[in-house]
Amino acid sequence: MRRIAGLAGLVACAVIGGVAAQGQKTVPELSKLAADFSAAVTAGNAAKVASLYTADATFMPPNEAAIRGTAGIQGWFQKQMDQGAAKLTLSPTESRISGDLAFEVGNYTFSLKPKTGQPINDTGKYIVVLRKDGATWKISHDIFNSDLPLPPPPAK
Repeated sequence: MRRIAGLAGLVACAVIGGVAAQGQKTVPELSKLAADFSAAVTAGNAAKVASLYTADATFMPPNEAAIRGTAGIQGWFQKQMDQGAAKLTLSPTESRISGDLAFEVGNYTFSLKPKTGQPINDTGKYIVVLRKDGATWKISHDIFNSDLPLPPPPAK
C-alpha cells in the first residue's frame, strides 16, 4: 500500500510540475540507463538487460501476460534475442526523480533481422518506473507498445 501511495504521489507531483530535474525535461542519469538498456539489447545480452531491473520488477510486453522478476525478464529477452540480430534505440522524452522513485517516458525504434524471414521494424513508446537500489537506479515497472497497427491475420 505504501508503494502504491508513493507511486501515486510521484505521478501527481510530475503532473502538476512539482518536481523538475533542474529545469530539464529528462534526467541525465536516467537517460544513461536508457542508453545502457539499448546497448545491452543491441549486443544480444539478456543477462545485462535483466540486471537493469529490480529483483521484484514487473515487465509488461504487449499482447502477453506480465512477467515478474529478473529470471523471467531475462528469459523473455533471451527468447527474443534468439530470433536474430536486434537493434534498439530508446529516446527518452521526459523523466523525473522524487526521492527513491522516478519515471521515464520515451519513444523507441526497434529492428530485428531474423535468422530466417523478413526483417521486422517497429516504432513505439514506453514508460518505466524506476527505484533506487543502493546507489543505482533500476527499472521496477516497464511497459511498452507499438505505434504500428497489428499485421493482418494469415489468409485461410
